[in-house]
Amino acid sequence: MASYTPPSNFGHPTRIVICGGGASAVLLLSALRERTQRPIAVTIIEPRGQLGAGVAYSTPCPAHLLNTRACNMSVNDDPKDFLSWLRSERRRRGFNWGANDFAPRQYFGEYLQARMKSIRTASNMQFSWVRSTADSVLPRGHGWEVIPAQGEPIGADIVVLATGNESPRPIGADLAPSAQHLILNDPWDADRKAAIARSAAILVVGTSLTAVDVVAEFLERRHSGPIIAFSRRGLVPRSHGASAAVAESLRRALPSSLSAILKRVRELTRDDPRGDRWRGVFTELRSMAPAVWAAWNLEEQQRFLRHVRPFWDVHRHRVAPSVHGRLMRAIERGQLTVLKGRLESLEHDALRASLRATLRHARGGPRIFEGNVLINCTGPQTHALKVANPLLQSVVADGIARPDALHLGLATDARSRVIAGDGSVRRTLFALGTLARGSQWELTAVPEIREQARLVAREIDLHTAAAGADRGAARDFEDSRVSFAV
Repeated sequence: MASYTPPSNFGHPTRIVICGGGASAVLLLSALRERTQRPIAVTIIEPRGQLGAGVAYSTPCPAHLLNTRACNMSVNDDPKDFLSWLRSERRRRGFNWGANDFAPRQYFGEYLQARMKSIRTASNMQFSWVRSTADSVLPRGHGWEVIPAQGEPIGADIVVLATGNESPRPIGADLAPSAQHLILNDPWDADRKAAIARSAAILVVGTSLTAVDVVAEFLERRHSGPIIAFSRRGLVPRSHGASAAVAESLRRALPSSLSAILKRVRELTRDDPRGDRWRGVFTELRSMAPAVWAAWNLEEQQRFLRHVRPFWDVHRHRVAPSVHGRLMRAIERGQLTVLKGRLESLEHDALRASLRATLRHARGGPRIFEGNVLINCTGPQTHALKVANPLLQSVVADGIARPDALHLGLATDARSRVIAGDGSVRRTLFALGTLARGSQWELTAVPEIREQARLVAREIDLHTAAAGADRGAARDFEDSRVSFAV
């Protein structure tokens, strides 16, 4: 356990435990530092060797770029903070970094770690880091007890679940061990990817952002073998680019129903060969998404997930132009093939040390493709009852939390407070980041999580103020008893 020793006059701090030490934790700590002067004692439970970067920003591959411009990636209230850090710490030859540039994700990880170091020295903050995972959270009186996988239980007044994305649902679990050796269910396993021969034929299940990262990494390594990526709709994330102004009517009066919104978007983006208008529309929709999502009933949300989500994702979650260009060139020269189809079966050819994937599409018969390795890029498992994370399993099993109705994470209220199995609100238990997507939908990118972190920090500050008042009242009561006795 690493810790920061506070001043001797630190007082009686509010004890906060954050389960997870990635970007979401840094965003919350930054918001707390900016919004409260009251004493707090923060313990982060994170097994990785460094705080801040998490899985997303630990990659050393230079082809893995941020999907958001530098001007939108600051962890604090200063919109130029990340850009200033880039210009100071990672200068480029020639033209230095600009506001609209897409920096390597590794740089953002380094920036997060730098900001974490400065946060840890805040005068009102006591800081501890437990190198472990959290196994369970149990109610204890008016607070909590967090049980790490290694180490002693940790008492807390407030607990924040910030565990990030879970691993994807495994593929090929029923195959023989020799076949499973050819499957990478963890697309971020750097050692196993490095062991893949340059000439190997690679099958990629999924065509979204994770698949883009995997393909870009192999292209960066000058992989010479064929790469076949497939998903049910065969959609690839679009590229960032110029954005046109959106009609005032969209901002002033967005339709409420899903079908009406789709109709309006089609009207606004008709005859848009360069894509300027649809980018402008989706930029506006991004800011409106939480309110629109909250206004829909469960049926409307389910319709969106079932019919519209894949198209929303590729237009909303775009990639850097250089990354998109590299993918398109790989498609043009025939090295990369993107297909539409559902993985119907997977067979192992032991003699050829290969896998045969059978794809089926609604409008055609099955197609069979062979590869030396298969990489699972289907995206994180979100169903709280099916994830491998023992913490999420335990809080649901114990009734501390419950899955949201859409199985996107945990059920939360509008303040990101976790809803228990009996429907009550856990006022001092929060879900930060993707775990709260069921109530807010857009919680995968830094700008949205930063805003959520600010709201959670405000809730924590209000609780800290109330707790401080209660402690003050208790001390006044004890002082009055002493005075009366004298």
